[in-house]
Parts: sequence; C-alpha cells; structure tokens
Amino acid sequence: MRTVDVGLGARQVLATPGVGRVVGVHRKALYLEFPAGLCAVTSRAAPPGPLHLRCTVLPPARCGHPVRSDGRVLRGETWALGLAAPGWTGRLPPPAALGEVSTPREIAAVVPVLGGRGPGLTPEGDDLLAGLILVARAGGGPAVEAELLALARSVPTNTIASAFLLWAARGQCIGPAHDVLGDLAGTRQDPGSASRLAAVGSSSGAALLTGLRLAASAGADGLSRILSTIRYDRLLS
Repeated sequence: MRTVDVGLGARQVLATPGVGRVVGVHRKALYLEFPAGLCAVTSRAAPPGPLHLRCTVLPPARCGHPVRSDGRVLRGETWALGLAAPGWTGRLPPPAALGEVSTPREIAAVVPVLGGRGPGLTPEGDDLLAGLILVARAGGGPAVEAELLALARSVPTNTIASAFLLWAARGQCIGPAHDVLGDLAGTRQDPGSASRLAAVGSSSGAALLTGLRLAASAGADGLSRILSTIRYDRLLS
C-alpha cells in the first residue's frame, strides 16, 4: 500500500511525532486520535479532505490499536504509510464571487437547532452547519475566520464532527464540497458536482450540499430563510 495524498489537517497532526490510537473503524476510513489532534486514513474511494490521508488500500486495524508517527512515516501494528506524498488543499473562490452570504452571527443562531442533531457518524445537523460555515468563510475571507472557529468550537457534538467543523471554519472541506462551492460562485462549471457531493456517505454529503446552497442563497432573507428551510427537517424530531 502507498499514500495517495495528505490533507492539511492530517499533515499538521502527523508532522508532530507521537503515539495515538485508532478510535473508529469504517469501510472506507480509520479515524486516529493523536495528542496533536484527529485525522483519518482512508482508501482512495473516499474523497480528499483536510483530515484525510488517502492510501491505495485501507490498512487493517481495530479500535484501540496503537498508531505512531515520527513525522515521516505513520505506522500501525502491521503496516506503514509514508508522509512524503502530495498535499491536498481545497480551493476557495474569491470572496466577491459569492456575493451576500450567511454571516457568522446568523449561523451561530441556528447552532442550537442543528448542533449534534440527526443520524450519522457526523450528525446531519453538523454536516449542514459545515456547509453554512464553509460558505461564510469563503464569502467573508480571512477576516471572519476567528469568529467562525469560535462558533465551530461551541457546537455540542462528537470529536469527529467537531474536527470537520473546525476545518470548515478555516475554509477546508472535502473535495466535492469545494467543487460545488466553485459552481455556486460561478468560477467553474461542473454539472455533476452536486450529485457527487450528495453521494458521499449515507446522508452527510446531502446535508453538506443543503448547507452550501442555503448559505450561498441567503441574500437579504438571511437567517429567516435558513430557519424556514430547516425547521421541518427530521433533525428536530
């Protein structure tokens, strides 16, 4: 097996030598927790993302297994993956290309409605929030990043969802989300981007797509539009 690419967050976590453990085992991903943070080893069937180290074949592991990084190689009990692989970074459109988008203050107001709510490894409510946050960061630029990071930290959810929310606040999400963001901004034309994102996971991609579209189309309606769209959703059941 070999490493295909490494996201910004995974690179950051694994660059610090340390011992961690496997905290989640799934069909396409292993979630690893290190003192420096969380990252995921995924097969290349998973999309690239900030927390992802993608490899050709997902290595064997069980929850609780130890893992180690020396900054150059990530090692499990019976496998090793080099870190000298291409880095991956999601592209953001120019802020002006998105026009008026949801603000951090508006998104903060819906955290009690969405945070930690719904089914999924990353709850659907958090996936929708990640879409809102990513668009807010893209449209607001670096000036809103600190406010969005504080917002992401306030969401009452699990460790995996929290890590993805924090990277959305930094303007980084999975590859298909950046493709959709480019389409929404008019900086690219890819008719298949929405369907590719919606196909990610059992519900995560669809919820993320909803969040992206809502935040990018909020306009003058702002928060009222977001609330009226989500209140009927099963997240509140």
